[in-house]
Amino acid sequence: MPNNCNICKKLFDYENDFALYNILRSFKIVFYANKNYIKLLEELLIQCKIDLGLPLFFKQLDQILENLDDIPKQSILKKSPKQLQKAPLTWLYYAIYFSLKLENKTEKDFINNPTVQTILLLVIKYHLSYVIYKKDERASKSPVLYKDSTQVFVRITEYLLAFAQENNEKLNDIYFNTKQVLDQNFFNLLEDQNSTEKNCFFIRHDKKIGNFLVYQNNELDIHIQIESSRMVRKGESRNELQNTNIVNYMLDGKQYYMQILQLIFPTSDGNGKGGNGRSAGQIQFTEEEEFLKYVTKQQLQIPEDFSHEDTIDALNRAKLKKRAFPTNGEQQNTPNLYKQHQRNKAFSANITKRALILAVDYDIPPLPILKDFIHFLTQKPFESPLIVEDVYKTIFMIDTLLGLGYIKILDLFLQNQKIIKLENNYLKIDLDNNLFSKRTNSYLQETTRKIIYRIPYSLSLLINRVQHYFHDFTDIQKKELYKEDKANEYFKFIKEHIRSYPKHISFNPKHMWKILDSYRKTYLYEDMSTLFCIGRYQQNDTPKLAYASTNQRAQGHSNLVELLYQKLDMHTCSANLLEIEASVFKKSIEFNTTSQYVGSGQVILPQKSSIFFQSLKTLMLHEDDEEKYFNLYAVYTRYAMSLLLGLRGLKNSANLNCISFEFHTFIISEKSHTNLSGIRVIPMCNEMENILRRYQVLAQRLGIPTDNIYLINNNKYEIYKTKNILNILENYNAEQNLIDFVRLVPLNTGRHAITKLAMETNFNLFYLEAFMGHYIAGAEQMGIYSTLNMPDYISKVRDLTSNIAKIYGV
Repeated sequence: MPNNCNICKKLFDYENDFALYNILRSFKIVFYANKNYIKLLEELLIQCKIDLGLPLFFKQLDQILENLDDIPKQSILKKSPKQLQKAPLTWLYYAIYFSLKLENKTEKDFINNPTVQTILLLVIKYHLSYVIYKKDERASKSPVLYKDSTQVFVRITEYLLAFAQENNEKLNDIYFNTKQVLDQNFFNLLEDQNSTEKNCFFIRHDKKIGNFLVYQNNELDIHIQIESSRMVRKGESRNELQNTNIVNYMLDGKQYYMQILQLIFPTSDGNGKGGNGRSAGQIQFTEEEEFLKYVTKQQLQIPEDFSHEDTIDALNRAKLKKRAFPTNGEQQNTPNLYKQHQRNKAFSANITKRALILAVDYDIPPLPILKDFIHFLTQKPFESPLIVEDVYKTIFMIDTLLGLGYIKILDLFLQNQKIIKLENNYLKIDLDNNLFSKRTNSYLQETTRKIIYRIPYSLSLLINRVQHYFHDFTDIQKKELYKEDKANEYFKFIKEHIRSYPKHISFNPKHMWKILDSYRKTYLYEDMSTLFCIGRYQQNDTPKLAYASTNQRAQGHSNLVELLYQKLDMHTCSANLLEIEASVFKKSIEFNTTSQYVGSGQVILPQKSSIFFQSLKTLMLHEDDEEKYFNLYAVYTRYAMSLLLGLRGLKNSANLNCISFEFHTFIISEKSHTNLSGIRVIPMCNEMENILRRYQVLAQRLGIPTDNIYLINNNKYEIYKTKNILNILENYNAEQNLIDFVRLVPLNTGRHAITKLAMETNFNLFYLEAFMGHYIAGAEQMGIYSTLNMPDYISKVRDLTSNIAKIYGV
């Protein structure tokens, strides 16, 4: 073996020259076919301890193949070669080489065959699971498991590749046009007693080539001969065409294959092949997420001091109904701590995975691929008059760019102006009223529940064209369009084009808004304007949206739409559909903001806030009584903490036990009865630090504890409450506007104000979520699972809240 081929040891645990070129050549084809699955490929390299990035790895692989020219290639298939016996992973790539006849083919030969690419994706996933499983200390030490598992997968791969290359439409419908994963679908067909497929697999014998595999479907008139790379043993049946032992073999081996693929580790009483015992505590990764079936919402008792936003947040959180799994109506014993930990980890992983919607997700296509697919979909101009396929094309373009979904786009086409309205290239959309508190008064920002953003001119023309098509529809015809079967016809239309598209692309046409949201994260646009504009979001988003407000004409989202419009080259597609010169559309949009805001109406008006703080300063300046001065300063401090620390109005919100002026941080657990959960690490700007230092000095001078914000009432100190301070201010004969401010402005107004400024300045959304206590892009803010850059987080938030102090006169 050449010196630079130690990479084979890491990839396949193989250190021989036999068929080395064939194996590496096949591996390169598989790797190349999956080049869009960057995260998956990088994880495979990491698990194989190959410390190279993907570009360098591809380059080194090419160099290795060039250096192997002097080593004889295995040009004739040799079944079950003994040189490969101790390296099961090599069997797989050896089989692929001869199944695809790679001797005279290149990587580009498979670009136009998405079915083959899907099969090769299974290969990479199995390779990764095999490496992870074998490295785990709980894995079986017996080589039999790895051989049996790989042998079964080799058989399945050889069959699927043979079917794919046959390119038979009926065969494709059975084995490839399915919502299931291909290997699972294959097993299901063999296990289905009502299916005729299990009777189509045979072992035959020829004197020259020996035993070989046959797929013979007489109903479809299909006959395929497969010369397997593994030894095929003849069965006992005298009638060679009726020998179905190959089916039993694959079904018997399914448990070993699934054990590797799903990382099911043996139990203490497992068998010699690794055991086939399954328990929820032993299954890892996605299988562990079955735990979610036993997670339910509990009817919570909402504390009286919870605001509307706090209530939404509390109701959003899933609570565990039972710690033990129910089986057959009985309740098991409580699992041990290890199993509980594994279940909780799976629950957390599932929620986080659904919440992130990152660009590396397998169902988020890269922009260049999606752009090419849209060109592929829209290559034919509109018919005259329009046909339903033209409407479907327009729906897909709108959904890709705006993420509105099938139903809301229908509302747009049918001009249901109560929900969505197009006027002069502007879309006006209603927000969900349930997100926001109904409290209104003259101290709080006035908002509307309709958001407006501009769309490209060409898209407006497409919408107008389709609106004209629906103009003469009767009410009955319009109602028919909203039925589920009509929506499914549209989704089927898109999926058919996905299958016929010559390149590999994967996405769910029902969730195009997730693709839009993923691209938003890629280009670092703030998210809440986008979620308002598309009107679709995950349940996890509701707490932060309750605090959000933005300019009614959402300039940030309009800029994102314009950017994606250009990146996806939609002006060209629109011009092609409408048969108009494309240069007409290639221009940037103009945008003007207004003084009208949309969203949360709980933001204190800056001028009202400035007057309030200035009034308190004036009163304190002329106050000689220490107790009165202290109470006025307590009011000043509490509202300053609301605006500059984003605190809620709960009884634990002003706990001053964990302050570090050296690290500029304020640590609190507002909603918990302990200090071990719900912890927020809040950066403090200079203005906040000075206010708190002054409060501590005043409290110490009067012998009052410094662990919270206190008031002095009837010569006794008590924790700050709005009801108490109102009584005190009335006894002081304070100005009515000061009393009204305390009575009408909620103590959580700062959370709304900070969110508003963050949206306007496109502030880092992960930092904002951490600051607000909605942090979900990592397990925690601090500790070994944290993904938060704490120094940068503190610095950026201090700058943000310092601006708040200037704007609101703190």
